[in-house]
Amino acid sequence: MSNILFCFFYFLLFSVFILRSKWFTIEGVNNKSFLFVFYLKLLFGVGLWFIYTHIYKNRTTSDIFKYFDDAKMIFDTLHTSTKDYFAMLTGIGDSDAHYQFIYHSMNSWDNAHNNLFYTNSHFIIRLNAFFLLFSHGCYGVHIIFMCFIALVGLTYIYKTFVLFIQSRRKILFAAIFLFPSVILWSSGILKEGLVWFALGLSIYHFFQLTNNNTRRWKHIIWILIGFILLFELKAYVLLCLLPGLIAQLLIKKIYFLGKRPVLSYIVAITLLLIPAFFPGVFSRSYNPLQMLSDKQTDFNRISSGGIYLLNIKDSSDYAVIATKDSSQIVPLNSWADSLLHKKGIQYLASNSFCHYECASQHKAPFMLRKGTPFAHVRSGNIDTLREIANDSTIYLLYIYVETAKSRIHIEPIQPNALSLIRNIPQALKVSMLLPYPWQLHSAMTTIYCAENIFVLLLLFIALFFIKRPILHKDLALFCLSYCVMMLILIGLVTPILGGIERYKSVVIPFIFILLLLITQKPLAKADDK
Repeated sequence: MSNILFCFFYFLLFSVFILRSKWFTIEGVNNKSFLFVFYLKLLFGVGLWFIYTHIYKNRTTSDIFKYFDDAKMIFDTLHTSTKDYFAMLTGIGDSDAHYQFIYHSMNSWDNAHNNLFYTNSHFIIRLNAFFLLFSHGCYGVHIIFMCFIALVGLTYIYKTFVLFIQSRRKILFAAIFLFPSVILWSSGILKEGLVWFALGLSIYHFFQLTNNNTRRWKHIIWILIGFILLFELKAYVLLCLLPGLIAQLLIKKIYFLGKRPVLSYIVAITLLLIPAFFPGVFSRSYNPLQMLSDKQTDFNRISSGGIYLLNIKDSSDYAVIATKDSSQIVPLNSWADSLLHKKGIQYLASNSFCHYECASQHKAPFMLRKGTPFAHVRSGNIDTLREIANDSTIYLLYIYVETAKSRIHIEPIQPNALSLIRNIPQALKVSMLLPYPWQLHSAMTTIYCAENIFVLLLLFIALFFIKRPILHKDLALFCLSYCVMMLILIGLVTPILGGIERYKSVVIPFIFILLLLITQKPLAKADDK
């Protein structure tokens, strides 16, 4: 009952704020429209909770729960030590062993941070730990908070572009706020809602900075905050945003390039690609194409699923078997046997138990039944060998990954410029066309296909209605550069249809904005500002 009251309180609080706030009052769109979007997002957020509670029931691996559950581990320290809570909340003074033990006990704290395309979970876990001060553990309150944060970010985007598309405000509103994927993935306890907030904050204040001469320091500070958030959440989104922002600066500050926006974008994108095509220019140890290739390899391995067993004598050596073959794993002592039957493989392969084994040296050893075929994987090696198990190698259970139901095949890329260029058409096909109508096998893939067809249909129709001259060519190029770079990156490294649609949710509105810009009728000079 208390959870319902908490949710109802915050539901009313944000509803009143949206209705009364001048910030949500925009010419041509009243506050009730934003309130409608907020309620729609809450509905989708509850739907997302229902799906991952009653259909996909693995709470440990579910993104909408794992950040919340990890945050509770930080919040629980508040009952014993306020100092510990604030140390982990802020990251200040949290290097002691007992803090690290809590971090390593979480299921989503540890990520690979050694490449450009990592996605850090620390910020969203800490943010939820902060929200717990107000929610007292009520999951629904966190959904309300995240829906509001995403709404603010999307409103920033709308406020930025409505100045240039004033004749079609309602269409722009629908394009930004009402696409199903955008509503769904920005309405749960996920990074997408925060990414929209950071994107909106950065883009809005950047254009305010370049178009106005007042409050420059205020805009610079907000831009930096947006950049930091993007880097902490999903660094590759910031990477794809930067060329457009750099080009806009060149257009505003250099008269020659201001008259040639296409050239400005070529210059900006070239500056970004220099480290990729010539990795030794800035640092011999920094090779973005190698990072991209490694990330694709990691995604391919994860999407294929399986149970990873770590060789107890060699920490870089793994044996991988299919999840359906779990009966081939044999415990070697009573401790391992008890855990396997009482807790299960998923517990034994969780971060918390793996860290406990390392810290306590009380390890649960296993072996593969003799004659079991397995994939032999070694860290840093993209090749996988097929072998047959003997009865002498001892393993620890390391990772349990369910096979992705919407997994697709993507051609591996090599860490060189030629391979990258060759794979760009494949990447765009993956991110824009798949799944084909004849590949549908579930309700979700049907929805993905329908969304793709809708977007492609709009793109095709727009080709016949392009208006010349394009009023705001620089803005159209801004949207185009961001969309193309995001779609290429997503298509290069993501072999799961569900993941593709989720990552694309922060791209789709910019595609619609691009179409509105290039099909907009020329206005009088007085309006063309």
